[in-house]
Amino acid sequence: MEPINSNLTHRLAMADSKSWNPWHGCRRYSEGCKFCYMFVLDKAHHVPESSTEIVRTKMFGKPLEMTRKGWYKIPSGYTLRVNMTSDTFLEEADGWRTEMWSIIRRRPDVIFYILTKRVPRIMECLPEGWGEGYENVDLNMTCETQRAFDERWPLFRDIPARHKGINLAPMLTEIDITSALASGQIENVNLGGEGFGGDRPCHYEWIRRVSDDCTKYRVNFTVNAIGSHFVKDGRTYHIDSQQEQGRQAYRSGLSRFFGKPKYMLYHPVDGHLLEEGELMVPRFNIHRCLECTSVPACVGCTDCGSCKQVELVSMERLMEMR
Repeated sequence: MEPINSNLTHRLAMADSKSWNPWHGCRRYSEGCKFCYMFVLDKAHHVPESSTEIVRTKMFGKPLEMTRKGWYKIPSGYTLRVNMTSDTFLEEADGWRTEMWSIIRRRPDVIFYILTKRVPRIMECLPEGWGEGYENVDLNMTCETQRAFDERWPLFRDIPARHKGINLAPMLTEIDITSALASGQIENVNLGGEGFGGDRPCHYEWIRRVSDDCTKYRVNFTVNAIGSHFVKDGRTYHIDSQQEQGRQAYRSGLSRFFGKPKYMLYHPVDGHLLEEGELMVPRFNIHRCLECTSVPACVGCTDCGSCKQVELVSMERLMEMR
């Protein structure tokens, strides 16, 4: 298929500078996809193609882009979220995935966060030489209901990977993930209620249970957003703003952080193991990040131009200001 046009690619890049979308477009896979943000954002960005058309983008080589000084634009230690406007394991992307894995191998100094609902396809789509997993790949499955977790976890559990996580979004039912937490394989759990026009509620008690379970097993837990319909103490709160949903997630106090996972990252040229001082130091915008639950695990602000006010400080300074 032909790449989408460069203007569209630019708009997608500006929408999320922390993402790498080598292909774009998706097909709804399960009930959690009913109000998928990708379809909403495509409409908002006036994407001319159908959102169900899977196309290779001009961003395909983003991790390998160079500055005028001859070094990579994406710094060592950065985290790129892969295919956040698609799914890495779509059948339609089978012809491009080998090249994607090749690019990931060429940047052993960058962490690649991969999220999928298509857990049954993961094993057959792993690259040759994967072994126990790439050190710079964080493999995550997403589950929206207890049924989805019960179907996907036994498969995900048996997939070799150096780093694994779970995403419960949109959370549509109470979900018991203790079997996954007890396995010792899971480093991070992310959770969010339904937004982007969805009206299926997320309950405080559901989030509280996952928070308590993650605390018991000392697994990092981040509540990204409480959703547009949030239920607590029998009362339903309607919150349309994504930013406000995130702010209320922070104020809930349910996120937990026990330390960053240890990644063995290597210099892309000579292959030496990178030390802390060779990795990027995250900086945060006090006008945007003060009430963000993701700060402890975030790569920081990239000053992409989407914020009107930008004043960058260190993580230590931001935490002091909270």
